[in-house]
Amino acid sequence: MTRLSQSENQVCPWCHTEIVWDPEIGPEEECPHCFNELGDYRSINLQVENSDSGIQYDDEEEELDNDLELSDEELQLADDYGEGVQQLLDSQEEAPECSSCHSFMLLAGTEPASEAFVPFVHPALGKPLLQASFGVQVYLCPSCFKVERQLTETDRLALVEQLRDHGTKK
Repeated sequence: MTRLSQSENQVCPWCHTEIVWDPEIGPEEECPHCFNELGDYRSINLQVENSDSGIQYDDEEEELDNDLELSDEELQLADDYGEGVQQLLDSQEEAPECSSCHSFMLLAGTEPASEAFVPFVHPALGKPLLQASFGVQVYLCPSCFKVERQLTETDRLALVEQLRDHGTKK
């Protein structure tokens, strides 16, 4: 790695952040902002020669590009799917974000707590946070098809009320 004098600025080639370094320690080997390695590692210097001939592509690349193109029918199906999803989202009161792909999720239904659920009684509260009869809303991601659950509105409000009441008893 090349040593820089104190008067030279070091700029990360990846995120273009100016890096200030301590002269006693020396220049950074890793960008403190994006954590990419600094120096000549992974750097390529290209020299372009001017020529009158056009760009020549490999036949394989053209074939791959043709395979990725969608037909008009496939594009219409994708548009219809997206429009259907958007109409359902517009009709929902809540649309949580998917934890995997960050798309908005569709409400698929509600689910009661399983009979195997045994509420834990907190010693400080003297009663459980959730009753055995709580319910969850089931959400489905239309992009990655992940399923997530969250307390129903009534159970959330009951939990908030219970915790608020406990907080005022101090």
